Amino acid sequence: MKYRRLGTTDLEVSEVALGCSGFWGDRKFPEEQAAAVVMEAIERGINFFDTGHNYSRFNAEPRLGRLLDSVLSHDRGRFVLSSKAGTVVPAGALFRRPGMNVKDFSPDYIEWSCARSIANLRCGHLDILQLHGITPGEIGEPLLERLHDMKRKGMYRYLGINTHSEPDMSFVACHPEVFDMALIDYSVVQLDREPVIDRLAEAGTGVVAGTVLGQGHLVKGKIGTVRSPADLWYLARAWLRPSGRQLRRISVEMRETLAAIAEMSPAQAAVAYVLGNPGIASCVFGTTRVANLHEVADAVDKTLQSDSVRAIRRSFELLWRRDGT
Repeated sequence: MKYRRLGTTDLEVSEVALGCSGFWGDRKFPEEQAAAVVMEAIERGINFFDTGHNYSRFNAEPRLGRLLDSVLSHDRGRFVLSSKAGTVVPAGALFRRPGMNVKDFSPDYIEWSCARSIANLRCGHLDILQLHGITPGEIGEPLLERLHDMKRKGMYRYLGINTHSEPDMSFVACHPEVFDMALIDYSVVQLDREPVIDRLAEAGTGVVAGTVLGQGHLVKGKIGTVRSPADLWYLARAWLRPSGRQLRRISVEMRETLAAIAEMSPAQAAVAYVLGNPGIASCVFGTTRVANLHEVADAVDKTLQSDSVRAIRRSFELLWRRDGT
């Protein structure tokens, strides 16, 4: 495994991070299989684990805490634990009631959520606390004052944001005194993110890429082949959620481009391209299979040839001209 500095923090994070959410954290997924993924990640040198308070219907954090308890108790400084606060509905549910309250960025709730994350993860403190989908209009002095007090008390070390909105990313780039890192969606079908990634990196903000495999749509046959309950869950997400349907639509041609790259697998090519951007510190990747973990972890030692990079960029440019996506 290779490591990169996260922005101007003192955190050295593995180039591949394990995303602990989705079906990995679902109660229907056996905990011993979830443990196998986490333990193998540690064996491969992954030190960065990203989760969220509401992930997997509030089950992901407690599960990760149970699985990491023995290693954290004697080697806490080896690991970077990141969680999220601000979303109050359970992530993982495929349907939501209309009008349901989704967010709460009140100072009291953010502090309560952070405290619950620390207790769930059994970690003493969060290395990174991310505000989950917060917008500039929701960032006020009372919240900033409370966050400063929480940091002073040792509840978390660095503040981040998890967002899919480019205007919000630009806001973060303009306020490096507030935010230390940003977890954003960035993949080979989202190369339009690169200018804002450059601005974030220039500001000293650590950038972590999520959805690097386009929720699985960038790998041919990954979505639609049902061999387990996990496959059925991801298939339902791909068809029922607007983000999944959009990724399915725009990934068709790029899948063929990635499949034609001879020097590595399509998943490795997608990850290698993202890691080829010097503004990216790490890629968050989630899986329920140890074999998939190995495949993606191996990508850190692979480099795309220049003609493969050009082929990916050409495919994206064709996509952009066609869809303006």
